[in-house]
Amino acid sequence: MKLEIASDNMGAHDNIPRVYKPTWVANNFLMRGSETGQRIDPLKIQKLVYCFHGWHLAITGSPAVGERFEAWPHGPVLSSLYHTFKHYKFTAITQLASDVDPRTGKTVASYVSDPHSQFDDIFSLVWERYGGLSGTQLSAMTHADGTPWSKARSTGLQYIPDRDIREHFVQLARQVQA
Repeated sequence: MKLEIASDNMGAHDNIPRVYKPTWVANNFLMRGSETGQRIDPLKIQKLVYCFHGWHLAITGSPAVGERFEAWPHGPVLSSLYHTFKHYKFTAITQLASDVDPRTGKTVASYVSDPHSQFDDIFSLVWERYGGLSGTQLSAMTHADGTPWSKARSTGLQYIPDRDIREHFVQLARQVQA
């Protein structure tokens, strides 16, 4: 598959970029995991959403989720996802995350269904590349020397800059195309 890499001008688009709630992206992965028999625990969901965010930045130039990843000891973490799924500890997540729908006020399990965006293409890329890996394997990937997480940890940053995440995934895309 030929990947198109967005220009380095992050966020400068004629159209307003779509930014998703982390739980919506997570629910897409949980549904795919259920369909394919893949076990997804809290560690794995964090890393899948991180990889989706990274590839989204590399391909579109815009962030996928409206929160910043933190450089926690076990890798990149969105604290909202951590708190949503922490009660599962090291076991498989068995229920979708739910949020209050701002349009109705009802609590629902939402997911991304956006046929006019690149969501599905990027989601499929991430699932094919990382879906079969365990949370531990994905965590090890994010801990490698030179990754955005390792740079943030070594410099004492709490948050991993999106620019660093984008650069990392642009390099991965170039390796895939080579």
